[in-house]
Amino acid sequence: MTKKMSDASTFISNRKYSITENRIRDIFWYIGECYNLLLLNTKIPYSISEVKKSTTIPFEDFLRFRLVEDYLINHKEILKQRTSTLDEINFTAETQKEFIDIEDSKQKVDKIDIFINRLGLSDTWGEPEEKIYFAIECKRIRGLHDTIQYIADIEKFTKRAYIDTRLPFEGQLGFIENRSISHKKVVSTINSKLRNNKTIITDLLLENCMLNQNIESTYISKHKRNIQHQASFSVYHLFLDYSSIVGD
Repeated sequence: MTKKMSDASTFISNRKYSITENRIRDIFWYIGECYNLLLLNTKIPYSISEVKKSTTIPFEDFLRFRLVEDYLINHKEILKQRTSTLDEINFTAETQKEFIDIEDSKQKVDKIDIFINRLGLSDTWGEPEEKIYFAIECKRIRGLHDTIQYIADIEKFTKRAYIDTRLPFEGQLGFIENRSISHKKVVSTINSKLRNNKTIITDLLLENCMLNQNIESTYISKHKRNIQHQASFSVYHLFLDYSSIVGD
């Protein structure tokens, strides 16, 4: 490959990455806006005992359904006012896709907490809109011990070869239910564990990145897949204070 061809290929690759990342950042901005709407809702808090009594839905799933069904789906005009590139965006609470587990090379089911597609990236990636998607995994954080399961999701990202076009970005959402735990303490604990993790290759520990002027708890980290020549991917993290939203 000539230098000219190499430069052109790098330019195209960088442009694809930049366009895609801008979409992801807008999505996290929008989640922050929906969280602020949730805080204004007089119907909260969500009662753990009432959910257990009246439904068979695990409480983490209940929180995810409420965020997606009541806010992310119902207030998309807010996102459309910010950018016309996401006019057709689709949010789904819990869906399934396929992946190849690199540990045994078997095709398996990938259960996704929040599935997002129709991102206006068909021309950018050269794939149908339905085949391109972004995934967000959710975790309740009631104590710092819950960071173990949070990190398990990052490890999961490193071990899977996705069949459809899953973007080189991942999303994680933490519902902090303990008012004595700040997002900074959660992040400090996660970073400490990542430093000592021998399985996850981390290029950048969780670092604060402001995506919404009203939300301080958004972070980005960078890691490598354990497949595909250790391709790099980024994770956007959003920790939301649910201590006033969740009740006994």
